[in-house]
Amino acid sequence: GVSKATKTVNLSEDIFAGMDFTLRGEGRKIWHKEYFHLAKGRDLGFNTVLGFFSKLSSGTGEQVLTRQTYRLCQSLHLPEALSFWYAHGGYYFNQFFVSLSMPLLVFLWLLALLSDCEETFRDIQHCDYGRKEAAEVMAIMLSTVFSWMMLLFLVATSLPLFAQIWMEENLKTALKRMAVNLVTMSPLMFIFQGKVIGSYVTNEFRYGGATYVATGRGLPTERRPFIGEAEEKGLKLKKVGGLYLDYAAIAYYDGLMLLLGTLVVIAAGGISKAGPNAGMTGYMM
Repeated sequence: GVSKATKTVNLSEDIFAGMDFTLRGEGRKIWHKEYFHLAKGRDLGFNTVLGFFSKLSSGTGEQVLTRQTYRLCQSLHLPEALSFWYAHGGYYFNQFFVSLSMPLLVFLWLLALLSDCEETFRDIQHCDYGRKEAAEVMAIMLSTVFSWMMLLFLVATSLPLFAQIWMEENLKTALKRMAVNLVTMSPLMFIFQGKVIGSYVTNEFRYGGATYVATGRGLPTERRPFIGEAEEKGLKLKKVGGLYLDYAAIAYYDGLMLLLGTLVVIAAGGISKAGPNAGMTGYMM
């Protein structure tokens, strides 16, 4: 359902109902009750989960542009406004910034390498012979930051789940759940999910067009074509869409560009000229 006549802007009807009640409720409160043992079916499959997040991200993009958000940010106190931002638009924009950080890092790394002094033009560029190479400076910075911050990032993103399982079950179950998540490479799934979220929420600002996505709650395992279903005769596709076409423009192209940028960094001497930190830099890449 929708909360207003505009079905695209007011796609997230429950969010808009809460915002309108906060703005017009005259101090009244809504009681929120949770039932742990009685819940509706959840999305379990890869495509259904990402389809669900695409709907949420598009709805958030439209939500940020509405007057309800503008009026709430003006009327709420700072702690409440920060809580509202963190629980709504801030989460989705954070996913976009995280997915943007790696290509930006590779670009700045490449820019530092290519703008370094060259032996042929050292006198023209007025370079000091005692200075460190750009590759070595970048290697020191990256090895210093990512050696401990990467572990801190993984722990910080998993800490809410760990605390919830510890509170509901026990410490042994929480540790076991975290170990299973790391062994099954679930952080890679969340990286891909963050890329999907960032793509949809920014595309909503650029182009609009938020619509309801019927994800369904079927079995978690299903057959999915690569680019589409082909006709019995010929090479034409009867149905376009599959594991490649669904995510090519969202993640695969950017991943290929990131891979090519990394190869250019290696070719420009990002590891061979890194000095003592070359091993750590190559491990991080």
